[in-house]
Amino acid sequence: MKVLVATKDLAVFDALQGIDGLEIDRALFTGQIYDALPGSRLVVVDFDDLVEHPYSVGMLRGVLSDSDVPFVSSEEFLAEPDSWLAEARRMSGDATDLPTKRTVAFVSYSGGVGKTILAMDTAAHFVRRCKLPACVLEFSYGESALAARVDQEIPALFELATQPNVEAHKWNGVTLVPMDYDNSRDLSIQLLGKYLKDIMREHVLTVIDSHWPHALIGAVRDEIDRWYVVGTPRPDAMDNAEKLAAELGPKAVILLNQKGGIGDSIALQGIQRALEIGVEKEPDRFTGKLGKKVLMHTYGEATWGQFEELTFMEKWRRRRVPKTKR
Repeated sequence: MKVLVATKDLAVFDALQGIDGLEIDRALFTGQIYDALPGSRLVVVDFDDLVEHPYSVGMLRGVLSDSDVPFVSSEEFLAEPDSWLAEARRMSGDATDLPTKRTVAFVSYSGGVGKTILAMDTAAHFVRRCKLPACVLEFSYGESALAARVDQEIPALFELATQPNVEAHKWNGVTLVPMDYDNSRDLSIQLLGKYLKDIMREHVLTVIDSHWPHALIGAVRDEIDRWYVVGTPRPDAMDNAEKLAAELGPKAVILLNQKGGIGDSIALQGIQRALEIGVEKEPDRFTGKLGKKVLMHTYGEATWGQFEELTFMEKWRRRRVPKTKR
């Protein structure tokens, strides 16, 4: 039985010593706790002791609250250790691993290739399957394509970064941060970077929708794990995609979007691409068909496949373990 201990209180470790069949997993970084959560039967955690990397304490607290794994402070645990261990023993089975924190960016030299829909569908499908937080950050010039897809007035980057009381809009469980470039370009790169990195710490998946080049993306460029250079089935568009992928380096791959039939395949012979996505008749329904393919590539087919079948949250809920007080 695994007990995850995330506290500096040494008395907790003393109380757990010498108990047969007990595995103690120690962690203080929020990322370590998140990674160790699957398979844990009990979490002893003092949130004030935690180091916020790469997630915020608030995000981690939300993940724990949404799971059925009991969690308790060191003070509460030490008051009734036997009761909490008995609760932990009622947990059974192993949960699948949680998705690793990722930041992916959809980029192209020009608009109209489907970056925004790909970004939104990927984030929405991730939330739908994993019940974990995801956000979409936009880097654009002119009108916000992200806000236009939502079809309502929502807070944009300048307002969000400069007014702490304003909250980002949630769409299908996804946090949206559209860009109002005329205002946002007046922000210092330090202020912009701090706000965006704070947002990223609140989410497991960050999806970026960006025109390229963009004057402000440098604020988060080092955080990006994968660049999806988006092209459509025209030789000139794919030629531009190849050039941009080469410019971005080894983290960049080409995504061919809106691929049609055999004619497109013949026309694009010899052009290397990591991912192909076909024509979707109603892409703005955001059914997850596009996002599923992106997430399969991002996490690997075997890893993401387990979330398509059954998420770790669903596994825990099916065990019907009685809820404990928090």
